[in-house]
Amino acid sequence: MASVREKVAALMREVAAQEIMPRFRALAEHEIEEKTKGDLVTVADRNSELWLAPRLEALVPGSRALGEEAVAADPSLLVRLDDDTPLWTIDPVDGTSNFVAGRETFGVMVSLVEKGETTGAWIYLPVTDEFVIAESGAGAFLYAGGETKRLDAGEAAQDPSGQTASFYVRFMPDDWRKGIETHAATVGGKTATLCSAWDYTSIARGRHDFVTYYRMLPWDHAPGALILREAGGVARDIETGLDYSPRTLKGPHLLARDEESWQRTAELIRAHVAAA
Repeated sequence: MASVREKVAALMREVAAQEIMPRFRALAEHEIEEKTKGDLVTVADRNSELWLAPRLEALVPGSRALGEEAVAADPSLLVRLDDDTPLWTIDPVDGTSNFVAGRETFGVMVSLVEKGETTGAWIYLPVTDEFVIAESGAGAFLYAGGETKRLDAGEAAQDPSGQTASFYVRFMPDDWRKGIETHAATVGGKTATLCSAWDYTSIARGRHDFVTYYRMLPWDHAPGALILREAGGVARDIETGLDYSPRTLKGPHLLARDEESWQRTAELIRAHVAAA
């Protein structure tokens, strides 16, 4: 996949330079819309996805694109997840609310899904000009400042008071929300970037210990979950015990730097849920 890996990265960097970064902290009011309450989209999102989709499809014969904005316009496109046609997931601007607010925590995310499994993952952070790329079974790598580094997520501290985490509970059922919030109260450091591209890469780089999610749309999670796994981390449903899959659209998922800390934290959260 070497040539495809490099071509995808080049496309992502090009679209960021052409459609995204010229609009960073320069969006006009008419270039911002609200898809649903609190869910923003900009001309940068739409233009970037329209530019990327056909170019990605051209890299793998017979493949199709599944982009966030295309699905927002036509939710029936999600059925593309159900067959074995190679599929490109596209999140043209992950962290749109941050992008609109002029915050640096946004990214571009692409993955290649084959027969329901993510085989390639790309996350680009345009402001810092950093790429994280992974291939199934071949590791996850950071490309930054002209250097290449294989990522190792490392291990989380055992005591929750020494951990840092992000607890997203907006879409959680009440019992899971309450259980996770109870556990969160014991954790020493809590942040919320509201950007999957930053959350996943931060854990894979060993800068963050845990994140929880419930809504698992593939453009938000397929790239990061593969990167995290290839860095030695875990993305898994706490309720079912199943590792994340692009065909899984919801469930109380816990991301962790390592298997042991995932098991330990999942057990604590389950106990809080049972007591809720």
